[in-house]
Amino acid sequence: MIPSLDALLAPHDPALLHAAIRERRMAWFRTGHDDLFRALLPWSTFNSLLGSERLLDDRTRMVRRGRDLPREMWSYLGPDMKRVVVPELLQRFCHEGLSIALNQIQHAVPGIAALVKMLEQALPARIGTNVYASFGRESAFRAHHDPHDVLVLHLHGRKRWFGFGHQSAHPPGMPLTNDRLGPVHWEQVLEPGDILYLPRGEIHRASVEGEASLHLTNALLWPRGSDLLHWLAGTGLAGNGLAADDLDRDIPVYGTATDLERCAEELRATLHRLADSIDLTAFLAAHIQKRQTRPPFNLGLSSDCAPTCWVQPLPAPDLRLPAEGGATIPFNGEEVTLDPDERAVLAALLAGGARQIASLPGPAGLDMETVRDTVARLARRSLVLLTEG
Repeated sequence: MIPSLDALLAPHDPALLHAAIRERRMAWFRTGHDDLFRALLPWSTFNSLLGSERLLDDRTRMVRRGRDLPREMWSYLGPDMKRVVVPELLQRFCHEGLSIALNQIQHAVPGIAALVKMLEQALPARIGTNVYASFGRESAFRAHHDPHDVLVLHLHGRKRWFGFGHQSAHPPGMPLTNDRLGPVHWEQVLEPGDILYLPRGEIHRASVEGEASLHLTNALLWPRGSDLLHWLAGTGLAGNGLAADDLDRDIPVYGTATDLERCAEELRATLHRLADSIDLTAFLAAHIQKRQTRPPFNLGLSSDCAPTCWVQPLPAPDLRLPAEGGATIPFNGEEVTLDPDERAVLAALLAGGARQIASLPGPAGLDMETVRDTVARLARRSLVLLTEG
């Protein structure tokens, strides 16, 4: 369990990562947490995922020499018309430089789910996590840039990464072939326990050093201008004394040229009022509160609540709770009522990040029996995520 951004980056100061994000530049951290990172997704767990039906669904990609490998090349249709994987073929392609990508891996591995929840609380951003297993020295993915920031956690093996600067330095529409990439701006070998941050648009490629490597790629999805426009068209209207009808009424294509010009003038006036009233603080607060989280079940764990069990809060990190008594909070688009004990435990978690149950009585100001009972109630309501200690 990695309870906080401080624990993830230690011994480095998280301020270094925040500075790289603000300045839109690459950053690399060697943490020494090799055992902790390997435990996030052991090779045995990765192989068990390949043995499940996930290998054949749309969240999985097989990439070789920059191209997706059709599933017909490593599987066949059985007599019951169900596709059957041929392990020998998959092994052969791996020896020839295959990469396997399992998208949205946080929905399949509890430890990674807990990691993603922590990152979403700490940064904060919407995060989607993919795992990439690469085999052989030949890179399966060509040089490319991502439409979002990336935080790489290296789990197994070694992989050499190359950076070629920002995509804005390359003519738009020109393919990113090796002869057009220009000089390498930076080069770094990642080992287990290493973290690599790449800003949106940073052109990069990577190749395995040795036989195999495994890493997590966390896509950091920050709020964008398009999100602000949607918010202005909804909540922003009411905040400026406007009604939804001010933007939702018909554009009179059935009318005269004069009707169209009158409508254009009215829309310009409405949009000017909205633009002049932009409040990014209010928008970001609303954006974070609106974010949906997949509710965990916590089955089995909520009935035991062992002292070593980790408890991770799921409401927005900037949630303001009263100092005493109960509270009503927004969560997943609804209003949720907390009793005083639930408010106290949740406040302690939001203040200090994920904690083991044994460490909660002091910060929450409750005895251990009350803490365990309260955590169980919060878990059954999916307000916290429980992970074995």
